[in-house]
Amino acid sequence: MKAEAENSRPELLVAATLYLMTHYMRTGCPRLALCISRHMQCLAAHAEADPKIRDVCSALHGAWDHAAIPPPNATSSTLMH
Repeated sequence: MKAEAENSRPELLVAATLYLMTHYMRTGCPRLALCISRHMQCLAAHAEADPKIRDVCSALHGAWDHAAIPPPNATSSTLMH
């Protein structure tokens, strides 16, 4: 994860995260939430990211990890985005 964060520009990671968050709001797909969490982890560890972005992403990635847990009544068809 750390190597990925170092090889990407932080503004591209922010843009991709916002894109994923928009699609998550439409679908509620736990897989998208996991991708968002991973992007936030990358941003939190990114040396070139603004310290405020790193702090926010560090604080929020756990909430997105929690959103990645499918609801108990979810089926494979409801998890597809």
